[in-house]
Amino acid sequence: MLNRNEIQLIVFDFFGTLVKNEASEWQQTLSNIAIKQNLPVDGMDFWVEFSRHEVNFRKTRTNMRNPEQSPVFRTYWEAWRDAFVETFKAMSISGDADAAADYSIERLTDQEPFQDSDAVLKSLSLKHDLAVLSNADDRFLHGSIKYNNWDFKFIESSESMEAYKPDPRIFTRFEGKTGIGVSRMIYIGDSVYDDAHGSKLVGMTSILIKRDQETPGRTPPPDSGEMLEPDYTITSLSELPILLNGE
Repeated sequence: MLNRNEIQLIVFDFFGTLVKNEASEWQQTLSNIAIKQNLPVDGMDFWVEFSRHEVNFRKTRTNMRNPEQSPVFRTYWEAWRDAFVETFKAMSISGDADAAADYSIERLTDQEPFQDSDAVLKSLSLKHDLAVLSNADDRFLHGSIKYNNWDFKFIESSESMEAYKPDPRIFTRFEGKTGIGVSRMIYIGDSVYDDAHGSKLVGMTSILIKRDQETPGRTPPPDSGEMLEPDYTITSLSELPILLNGE
């Protein structure tokens, strides 16, 4: 059982943990872009080709062997704009990459919560300070938090921290921003690599939530090397009060 007296901050991943981030929604987004821009492509083909280019960004954005040698930070908007440029070229079509990236961002600003999110956040906030640390651009992270009418003591993104999970720098920069030691934090997320492994690298207590969804956009894990395991695994946020308070 966790000792709540040792915990000063409960930190959540956001997309895929608190709100839905289904592959089917992304497929619809790409289909909508094809329709809006009158592109002569099938929506699913467009999605598959875009995903092929977009994943290269996730593979290369962080040098986990030496994070300080990582490429210059790019926001999701920048990366998605570039992926659309590459997709248009590969499919031999002409499209507006800036508009496509804008629409992709906009579609993420009103993501629906999981059924257990709202009640558990309200319950936990009565006894604990809550925060969000998410791989996201500020625009769609803050937009989705506002859409769900949630309040957190700290809200930080990969954009504000200029690093992507599982890069340990995003967690240590978050520690510096909050003034709370990582050993006094719990991190909850749905990705084994980004969330569990990343938070464990810096000494956070890690809780992995296994959501029943197909989530796109995870950072591809390395082919070799040790993967740090979460301290706890849950299937619903409703299990958190029991872990934290014995309730």
